[in-house]
Amino acid sequence: MGSLSPDIKLRIYNEFLKLIAPEEFFGNFNNLDITLQDDSSIEIILPNAYYCNWYEKHYKDKLLLAIQSILEKQCVVAFKALSDYQSTLFPALKDDAIPPAPLNKTRAPIPSPRGSILDTLNPKYVFDQFVIGPCNRLAHAWTLAVTENPGKAYNPLFIHGGVGLGKTHLLQAACHFLLHKHRDLTIYYLSCESFINAYIGAVKSGNYESFRQKYRSADVLIIDDIHFLGSGEKQASQEEFFHTFNSLHNSQKQIILSSDSPPQDISTLEDRLISRFKWGRIARIDPPTFETRVAILKQTADWFKKEVPDNVLHFIASNIDSNIRDLEGALKNVIGYAEVHNAPISLSSSKEVLQDFLSSLHSFITIPYIQENVGKYFNVSVADIQSKKRTKSISIPRQIGIYLSRVFTNSSFEEIGSAFGGKDHATIIYSFEKIKQRLSKDKQFKTTVDLLISGLKNRG
Repeated sequence: MGSLSPDIKLRIYNEFLKLIAPEEFFGNFNNLDITLQDDSSIEIILPNAYYCNWYEKHYKDKLLLAIQSILEKQCVVAFKALSDYQSTLFPALKDDAIPPAPLNKTRAPIPSPRGSILDTLNPKYVFDQFVIGPCNRLAHAWTLAVTENPGKAYNPLFIHGGVGLGKTHLLQAACHFLLHKHRDLTIYYLSCESFINAYIGAVKSGNYESFRQKYRSADVLIIDDIHFLGSGEKQASQEEFFHTFNSLHNSQKQIILSSDSPPQDISTLEDRLISRFKWGRIARIDPPTFETRVAILKQTADWFKKEVPDNVLHFIASNIDSNIRDLEGALKNVIGYAEVHNAPISLSSSKEVLQDFLSSLHSFITIPYIQENVGKYFNVSVADIQSKKRTKSISIPRQIGIYLSRVFTNSSFEEIGSAFGGKDHATIIYSFEKIKQRLSKDKQFKTTVDLLISGLKNRG
């Protein structure tokens, strides 16, 4: 029979809000397409199946009560998925997008879309959905602190860690929270690559002054992957960012940055920028502990409304310690297999499903790849690592490379020796055992090697 009128929808919305706290509702009700299919059937169109599942689980009963109260008749409500549906509320969502949990009662309702920033945010990436553990507790606490009082403390906030550990989640959670609590602020969130490209485009088109005014007028500037600021063709953009940083910091405007390395380890950054990045707080995110990995998997299972046995969660968490993306990818494979075969999720089926996934997960880690990454980390060349030089600055990276080659590849000691410049069998065994022993005694050294391992697993 057609969509309900805006007036009827507004009355339903107001009735619905009597049944829940406004801040618990994710979205803008007036943007939902509510259709009366026949005299007693209501259809609500949502972007995809995940949103349908979310609304079904959290809102259906109370929506139904509100609709029946306003229409004054018994109805049934159905949520219809339309994967290519676009609206101002859900821009450019993919079919596998996962809707977020409702905000807790300390948060304000989500405002109407402002500019293009919402177009770039994943609705799942909010503070309430960030699993906190020893690996990320400080980064989470400091990010929340600066969004509560932007520009007042911890400025800049610099978050660093390997790929897939939650940096982008925290940055986007900051955006969501700022949009909720500080609606009058001008917020820019973009990748470093986007900043560079925008700068180059502005210079080429003669719109440099407009670009300059835009970013220096921000109340909050959030940039992901700042390590891509570099030399050569990117040198001019680094110069521009330096002046943008100074302008914002002098005006007590909040700056939040993320990187795969701490400032001092980004070799292409100028010293003056490294110094400024250290003015505020630097928070490192480490790979999640076993307990945190299990908690992340449980949360992912909840999104899919699936009961996953603990032994399956423990199996995945025990075999994947690299990053959150791999964890979630493994669980999605397990859930997908069970759905396709209409079978319960079990440990035996999960092992079968994940056999190829697990075997290929780190198959890209080869000896040349290890040498390249170790050399990059310690700022020595691969040629030096393979040479016979015995200076400490080279011998330690070489021994670490030998140790990692033995751990991550199927190569024999002889093959490793050949790859490291023709070292003999005894030398390779000595290097391996020396690093192994030091790891058990030197916590700081172990932290260094753990960071290297995290980088290797994440295609560092």
